Amino acid sequence: MDTAFTRINNVELYDRVVAGLKDENDIRQLCNLMVMKLIVLDVAETARRLDTIAEAYRSVLSIKLKDNAVKQDVEKQEEANKSVLRVTLLLGEKLKGMNDNGSTGAGTWASYWEWVNKDFDKQLKGLHQRSKELQTRMV
Repeated sequence: MDTAFTRINNVELYDRVVAGLKDENDIRQLCNLMVMKLIVLDVAETARRLDTIAEAYRSVLSIKLKDNAVKQDVEKQEEANKSVLRVTLLLGEKLKGMNDNGSTGAGTWASYWEWVNKDFDKQLKGLHQRSKELQTRMV
């Protein structure tokens, strides 16, 4: 992606990636990885897409499985949630500096960020702690 990014149309790429965030689990996982890379490659376009990213992520995190769901479905949903929360945390950290109050100013993103921090606080803290541990190991 690093070498091809300058040769492709960013807007069309983002359109496809954001559409993939609303797709099946396997496609969504790949698109989450792409969003993580795009945060670094094009911060401005990523910031412009925050509202649609937030909508896609909220729909994933809002999925409630039935009480009789099989273990495989439960694990798949937990992994999907973890992946979304990992990217959400990265987006929040990378784009924090865009405004003094820590939000990016995007309305849907701001409400999503608030909701995630309230409802998924425990998982976010765990992911943040693991991220810090990995960073200290790398140094």
